Amino acid sequence: MIGLPCVAVAATMEGVNEENLAVPPVEGKTLVYTDTEGTASFGWLDPVNDFGNVGLGIKVYNEPFTAQQTYDFAGCLMAQPDRAPGDNCTAPPDSGKRFKLKTTETNGPIDIVVDVSADDSVSLYRVIGKFSNLTDASNSVGGDLNAIRFELGFGVGSEFMRSSVGDGLGFGFADGAKLSIGPVGKYPGGLFGGSKVEGLPFFSTEVAPFTESLATADDGDVLETNGTIATQYSSLFGDWRTLSETPTGWFIDHDGNPANDSILLAYNAGTASAPDWQTYEKVFSTTVEVDANGDNTVDTLADRWDPNSINFDPSVADDVGPIVDTLGEGDAQDTVPDAISLNQSSAAGLYVADYNNTGEGFKVLIDGEAVAIDAFAEWANQPPKVLNTSDGSLYATWRSDEGEDGLYELADGSFETVEAVNATILADEAAYERVAGYVQGPIEDLANVNINPTISVGAAANWPTCTGDGVSTTCSFTFRVTGLNGAVDDPMIPDTPVEPEPEEPTAASSSGGGTIFGCTAGKPGAPFDPVLPGLVLMAMGGLWARKRLRNA
Repeated sequence: MIGLPCVAVAATMEGVNEENLAVPPVEGKTLVYTDTEGTASFGWLDPVNDFGNVGLGIKVYNEPFTAQQTYDFAGCLMAQPDRAPGDNCTAPPDSGKRFKLKTTETNGPIDIVVDVSADDSVSLYRVIGKFSNLTDASNSVGGDLNAIRFELGFGVGSEFMRSSVGDGLGFGFADGAKLSIGPVGKYPGGLFGGSKVEGLPFFSTEVAPFTESLATADDGDVLETNGTIATQYSSLFGDWRTLSETPTGWFIDHDGNPANDSILLAYNAGTASAPDWQTYEKVFSTTVEVDANGDNTVDTLADRWDPNSINFDPSVADDVGPIVDTLGEGDAQDTVPDAISLNQSSAAGLYVADYNNTGEGFKVLIDGEAVAIDAFAEWANQPPKVLNTSDGSLYATWRSDEGEDGLYELADGSFETVEAVNATILADEAAYERVAGYVQGPIEDLANVNINPTISVGAAANWPTCTGDGVSTTCSFTFRVTGLNGAVDDPMIPDTPVEPEPEEPTAASSSGGGTIFGCTAGKPGAPFDPVLPGLVLMAMGGLWARKRLRNA
């Protein structure tokens, strides 16, 4: 809330201010408005955490921790996993830590306001988020988004004021450069570079990062990436694709539950009318050794993770971390040989019924298991299903192209949502069997960027957002995020509408002002004119007299 300037020190982030957010969510979205009146919105937060609980979708946790054995943080700004106190900022991989912020307008700023309490220390906070491109593809001029701008300041929308030197607010710095845990932005590791969370990479063993522009490198209050999309991504897809323009993929739903993440097997490098299904075979080195047990000794050959090798060992393959440690994600300086390489091929050429005369299809590594994949030509005929265990009959078939997000088709031809069918299964799990299958859909992570800036909050004299009661002082600042394309005009940020002051009623006149009835009959609620009935009777009497004279 904008308040009077005051002299204060502010160092503890207390929580996300809700005044410019849609609370409760609107149609499943925590809309982020350009003001407190809900005048306009350029983006929204996903309010549902990974446990299905609905909240804001973003939260401050004051939980001190040390990152990379070097950087001491007072807490973090992240999603709302709401684990036990102390376990949120440092939650394990695949725990839903990243808040999910979606931009719907090219160059449209999204303002997250954070409340701050005053004390006499300087605190560093980590931002753990995911920024998704949901802009209208028709906005694209010469490409989609190609950069991100982060800003710190005060106020929202058209009243936003960027922070300045010496006001105690800025991005974290270390060794003369802005501090981030990993690249300030990067495409998900399951596609580029690998990830202990998301698994081995699909498109490239190298990370696809966003890099800060030299123009903002020395500015503590703004961080803008340089407008160049990493070649690992751009060589395949150009600029940062909006979700509606991401290529279609074939996935295996290995657990038969469409509510869970599926594994990408192939992508359409062509068009919808002329598809070109391509894939990348993971080739595990037979000579590179990795540290399998974390004792800093490389003593295990990488082919122990190869699901198509006679040396495959499921006892080590359930943890891909040692392999990732040799790739772009874990070996940013490229000091050790990569444990895998990727060979591009057609999906039909790799996924065959009999791979290398084994009598089985090509196998992929999923959760430590070697899973044989059916021939590519069969995928369209094998969607995920649910069977009745009593007699093996069909209960439901997943149709990914039905409805907005896919629907189950029941055996009687009716349709149910995945939530409804999953609820039925959970009510009597022994009565149903899930069957793995193949699904088509957009590769959503090609529209997503993991963001990792840090924010330093310290002595804050003359913040325009501070208020106090003589005992304590509270302030707020704004963390602004904008998806950029310099070839597109900036949208107009509307001013907050101002209600006009009610006008005093004015006396009507017979000269035309006022109502069409003249001076004797005013607007509803005007005082009654007692002369009017007499005038009416006199007029009627005159007419009667004239009639009698004419008839005489």
